[in-house]
Amino acid sequence: METDHALYAAQDTDRHRATITHTRPTARTAWLVCIVLSFAYALSFLDRGVLGVLAAPMEADLMIGDVRFSLLQGFSFAVFYAGFGLPVAYFVDTRQRGLVIAGGIFVWSVATILCGVSQNFAQLFLCRVLVGVGEATLLPGATSVMRDCFPPQKRGLPLAVFATGLFVGSAASGFLASIVTRYAQDISAWVPVVGALHPWRMTLIFAGLAGLPTAVIVAFIRVRRSESVAQNAHLLDIKPLVALYREKPVLLSLHHVGFTAICFASYALSAWIPLIFVRQYHWSLVEVGQTMGGLALVVGPAGSLTGGVLADFYARRGVAGSKMLVALIAAIGMSLSGLALSLVTDSVTSMVVCAIFFFFSSFVWGLAPGLLQDIVPPAILGRVTALYTAIVNLLAMSLGPLASALLARQFSGPGALSQASAFVAAAGSVLAALLFWSATRAFARFHQDVEVELPHAVQEH
Repeated sequence: METDHALYAAQDTDRHRATITHTRPTARTAWLVCIVLSFAYALSFLDRGVLGVLAAPMEADLMIGDVRFSLLQGFSFAVFYAGFGLPVAYFVDTRQRGLVIAGGIFVWSVATILCGVSQNFAQLFLCRVLVGVGEATLLPGATSVMRDCFPPQKRGLPLAVFATGLFVGSAASGFLASIVTRYAQDISAWVPVVGALHPWRMTLIFAGLAGLPTAVIVAFIRVRRSESVAQNAHLLDIKPLVALYREKPVLLSLHHVGFTAICFASYALSAWIPLIFVRQYHWSLVEVGQTMGGLALVVGPAGSLTGGVLADFYARRGVAGSKMLVALIAAIGMSLSGLALSLVTDSVTSMVVCAIFFFFSSFVWGLAPGLLQDIVPPAILGRVTALYTAIVNLLAMSLGPLASALLARQFSGPGALSQASAFVAAAGSVLAALLFWSATRAFARFHQDVEVELPHAVQEH
């Protein structure tokens, strides 16, 4: 165990020395890069989430049932996104990062355009695979670039700005679908092979086109690497990773499984909300797009900010594992609102309950990586984060929407999908709450050990 700590300390010392000699770009350039990458992140969630808003017209035109459509939303995207994550991370560490990210943006943008002209399920599935492959470049690439743009003590705000792209892109998917549907209904366009350009097709085409100029801009990003990355990028040594999981198996397992469960619950409901309101409450696509866009733009950032404020609040009062405690609160809030959704019968109350569910589920985006930063040495934080992200994508994003669609077959009537999604979301949230409750003790013990070791470590340094 002491050898492992010595290894981590040596790696951290090398990282610290490299940071001192590393010449960073000016503050103006660094923030310009951050804004461009944040916009690209928003586009990725626009292309990723717009399919859920367009579920009703796409299922009707292409005669795709809920189960197969769930594969388009989750499995086709998530499996290949996770599968290409680690190989892409290698190219990020060894090639020009701006070009790698730009290539990914180009791939997912063209794939989204091709989704708009697809004629059947198989074509859509292949295009969604390409969307996942392209988007696998952005998160590791942007994280690497911004690490070299900002010093450690000034990375919090840039990363927060970057994270807002998630909510902006999700909101834009709703707004774009509603605007195109409203103004394109009277347009009659016929394209050979494709046929009539229905509003849902035009929405996907516009979403994809927005990424092409962004890819050109990102290709010109040039940020010098830190010395530590340049020296070690070619090494594929997994010994520190194995040592970490042997040292903290309970702590990391509870983190990974707990947050996978809560993300499973989130995807199980959020993927189907637009279709639920179209099918059960007879909302138009314009109403759904505007309402969901507004929720994503307001409730998402409010929930993420609240989760961070609560975590800091408990931390200042000496609560061990404060982030895990807040995650427990989020899981309880999601489970209660999920159960409530299965009982309500009018659209207004249902949307209020959904807003509450989204509010608590938004806590996760800051808590999960924040906890990893607390317990994982910086030298291997990237690989651990990539592994955790792969698990979440493979299990939560792939299986959450599918589980709701399969369970809906056991119900009848227009509310079948709503009841199934609410039940799956509540069950996943309850499981997450139990895991987080168990993890609070493990994190308390971990923080006690850190407090004992910290003075000695500081003295040695």
